[in-house]
Amino acid sequence: MTEQKDDEQIRRDFALRLRRQLIAIPATFIFLLMLALISNRPDIFGEFARNDILAAQILLLALFVGFSAFNWKCPSCKTYLGPDIGRRVCKQCGTRLR
Repeated sequence: MTEQKDDEQIRRDFALRLRRQLIAIPATFIFLLMLALISNRPDIFGEFARNDILAAQILLLALFVGFSAFNWKCPSCKTYLGPDIGRRVCKQCGTRLR
């Protein structure tokens, strides 16, 4: 009975991690596009130095990579799940994620 609950908890935890990842991906993409737009059209939000915009883009990418490294782990063994967003089974421990 406890193994059943553990499996359910792992699936719920993975679903939460997947949801957060699926929100972070387009949000990062939208912010990067917005920064690129600001870089090409400085009249929209005011003048910004290109170096500042480049630094903001690099910082945004670093934050996304850091978030993904923290978030995208197997709920059971805590190893990185890899680039496959549609993963059903952990490649490290074999735990069923969905």
